[in-house]
Amino acid sequence: MTMKNESHVSPTGFMAQPFRKLTNYLLVSAIAALSTLAISGAALAERREVDIRLLVNQDEGFTVMTRKAEILARSAAQRTFDRDVLISDVSIKVTAQNLNQDQAAIILQLIVSRRDWASRPDPKIWATYFPMAKALIGIK
Repeated sequence: MTMKNESHVSPTGFMAQPFRKLTNYLLVSAIAALSTLAISGAALAERREVDIRLLVNQDEGFTVMTRKAEILARSAAQRTFDRDVLISDVSIKVTAQNLNQDQAAIILQLIVSRRDWASRPDPKIWATYFPMAKALIGIK
């Protein structure tokens, strides 16, 4: 009577098990590391909000005041990106304030990413204008 031993273990199969575990471990570690980098990269990006008050000069008119607001928004955006490399986006609100009547209204808001600003640093492109501010604060 011959008995067959069907539990044959090959030398390569015996060595493959530890390598398979190591490969799985390295794969999971690589995925975890890449996920962490992606999350931490997004966490480092930051939006900065800047509020600017512009005093109204009734003699200048709304057009001149809007141009002044653009100049202020432009310099604030550039200064914000220059100061902190982690800032990815900036939101700048320029509010016109009439001291005589104690009224204020936003005349423009500039929201722009660092990448967009670097390609076209022009507030006229990225700003949203609020022409109703003219009536709200009583400007000519």
